[in-house]
Amino acid sequence: MSEQNGYVVVFGCKRCGKCKDVCPVDAIYEENELSKIDQDKCTRCMKCIDVCPNKAIIYME
Repeated sequence: MSEQNGYVVVFGCKRCGKCKDVCPVDAIYEENELSKIDQDKCTRCMKCIDVCPNKAIIYME
């Protein structure tokens, strides 16, 4: 899967960690102080989207 497919974290992210805490497969990690989603681990459960207070996670096709 290319980096433009699947869920991605956008600039509205405040790095509160709620998405990382709720992810059941530990697909969310930080790289260079930005949150990233490992597309190979992500199961598309949408828990991160539901918990994000800033709506900073979107789905890209």
